[in-house]
Amino acid sequence: MLRSLKGLLCHPLKLDRGFALHTAAKDCVSSLLTQDVQTAPERPRAVFYTNENDPANHAEQHEGRLYSIPLDELKTVFPHGLPYRFQQQIKTFNEACVMVRKPALELFTYLRNTNFAHPAVRYVIFRAGDGERGTGKTMTLCHLVHYCARQGWLVLHVPDAHLWVKNCRELLQSSYNKERLDQPLQASSWLKNFKTSNERFLKEIKTQKQYMWGRRDRTEAGRPLAEVVEQGLARVRNASDAVGVVLKELKQQSRLGSFRLLVAVDGVNALWGRTTLKKEDKSPVAPEELTLVHNLRKMLMNDWSGGAAVTTLSQTGALFKPSSAYLPQELLGKEGFDALDPFVPIPVPNYSPREFESCYQYYLQRKWLQHEKAHTEAGKEELRFLSGSNPRQLDRLAGPL
Repeated sequence: MLRSLKGLLCHPLKLDRGFALHTAAKDCVSSLLTQDVQTAPERPRAVFYTNENDPANHAEQHEGRLYSIPLDELKTVFPHGLPYRFQQQIKTFNEACVMVRKPALELFTYLRNTNFAHPAVRYVIFRAGDGERGTGKTMTLCHLVHYCARQGWLVLHVPDAHLWVKNCRELLQSSYNKERLDQPLQASSWLKNFKTSNERFLKEIKTQKQYMWGRRDRTEAGRPLAEVVEQGLARVRNASDAVGVVLKELKQQSRLGSFRLLVAVDGVNALWGRTTLKKEDKSPVAPEELTLVHNLRKMLMNDWSGGAAVTTLSQTGALFKPSSAYLPQELLGKEGFDALDPFVPIPVPNYSPREFESCYQYYLQRKWLQHEKAHTEAGKEELRFLSGSNPRQLDRLAGPL
């Protein structure tokens, strides 16, 4: 499966004049960061921190250490997508610290050495081993999203694909294709967050053709892509079609080299599973009947270039799958596995001893562990044993202490 990918991960493509959008975005971020560095006073950092807060510079020597994302930057890069418990931790500690882990470093290496003239490489992040869930797949994806945002990439982030196939409050027949169903609320919510993360790109990228939104509304060819997004936000009925247009334009234009495109999908297995949605006649809705799912599936094909598709598998939101399932072929099923094959597998294990120590020391330093015995060596070992070095379990155990 991986043999055919060897040629795609070597000899980086030389940049050309068409790469202006990408470099401009990167320079803009770098300028802001330089100003922050010049104005922000240095503060002492414990050994489990790293002062290297740019993911592009993260390497093996930073593995197991925590780096900080400025809270203002967090609002732009992650208007959605951060795990709920991590959001609560940010509110509690008033800082966003992410651990540098090996799976993320592996992904950075792949992207640095990718030839973007070749078809987009697909990566699938999944849980290593059949132990507890919560090994850090979503945080690995978020680390990568931050890396690409700092590098000036356009980021197309779908934080939880399972939300598109269950508990949908409103389903409407598509005006574009009568055999599909629109989800206007989900579509407009995604467009709003996508705009927050990529507003500058949306002003620069122009539509390649005319789009009709009804008898009166239209978006002419050569107009900023931002107008398509605004159409979906202003007229929620058109939101699903607006998402489809945005994805289509980005896919077609990424090969031109003016920007790099990251397609990041958390819980990608939802796109090929069953749904909980029902039609008016009470018959079940298949995923491919949903306009959002149909268009996102097309983004995950490798018939485009100029970027990468990085996905995670999630058992937590997987519908009608056994709780023991965790491997790609189990969660994706035959149809999903065949659709993504070939892909590069990225397993995410529980904490290593070094990572556990960093997390434990961080909780101590932030006074999250209040119990007197939690500060002892015996208490630490008990936490290690009870959590099994699983990130989610350690977080849950530390909360009440």
